[in-house]
Amino acid sequence: MRMNDNLAQQQKEFLSFLKCKLPPEQASFRHQVEDIGNIDINTRLGIYQNAYQVRLEETIDTDHNTLGVYLGEELYDLMMTEYIACHPSHQFSLRHFSQQLPNFLSSHAIFSEHPQLSELARFEQRLLNAFDAADSERASFESLKELPPQHWPELKLRFHPSVQLLENHWNVVEIYKALKNDQTPPDAIQDKNNWLLWRNAENLTEFRPINKAAYTMLVSFQKGLNFAGVCQNLLEFMPEQEVSNTALEILAYWLNSGVIARMVSQP
Repeated sequence: MRMNDNLAQQQKEFLSFLKCKLPPEQASFRHQVEDIGNIDINTRLGIYQNAYQVRLEETIDTDHNTLGVYLGEELYDLMMTEYIACHPSHQFSLRHFSQQLPNFLSSHAIFSEHPQLSELARFEQRLLNAFDAADSERASFESLKELPPQHWPELKLRFHPSVQLLENHWNVVEIYKALKNDQTPPDAIQDKNNWLLWRNAENLTEFRPINKAAYTMLVSFQKGLNFAGVCQNLLEFMPEQEVSNTALEILAYWLNSGVIARMVSQP
C-alpha cells in the first residue's frame, strides 16, 4: 500500500471510530497510536472521541440555543445525541451541520409529537441564513419617487439576497421572542402566520409579520411579474380603489427597510 493510501485508510478508520463511538480498546488502529507520556492510549483516544462529540453539540447549540431553552436540558441533550447519530457530519465546515434538524424533529418518535419544535428550529435557521446571506446594493425610496409615470407598469423588483418568506402553522415566533426576553413562552397553538425575514443595512436580522397583500406582492415579484401584473393579483381580493395606495405603502416600507436591492423598469 502506498503512503498516501495508508494515510487515507488511517484517517477513515479514525473518523469511523469518532462517529461510531466505539470503545477505545476496540479501535482498529490503536496499535498505531504511540504510548507516550502519562496518559495511556485508551484515555487519549477517549479524549479525542469526546472532543468530537462536544464540538458537534456546540455547533447545534450555537445555531439553536433558543430551541435548547425551550426543550430543557434533558430533552435537548437527547435531541443532540440522536441527531448526531442520525446525521453525522460529512463536510469540513460545520456551518450547515444542523440543517436537517427541522426534518429530524418532525420525524423523530419523541419530538414529532410537538410540531412546533420543528418550526422553531426552522425559524432559527432562517435567521442564520438571513444573517449569512451575501450583501448587495439597496434601492432607496428616492429612486422610486424619481421613476417616470410611464415606467410604472413594467416595474420589477430584485430583492436583497437575505430576504426570505417564512410560512408557519404554529405561534413559534411568539415563543421565540418570549424565550429571548427570558420570559415564560406562551402555550403552543396552531396559528397560520407568514413572516418576512431579512438583514438590514446595519447588518441586523429583522423579522416582521407580513399580511396577505404584502405576501401576494412579494411572491408575485419573485416570480418575475411586473407592477401591473402584481396589482392585477391584488385585485383578486382587494377593491380596485385600494390597490394603488396599498401597493405604494408596501413598496415604501420595503425600500425604507432595505428589503429591495434594485428596481428594473423597461417601458
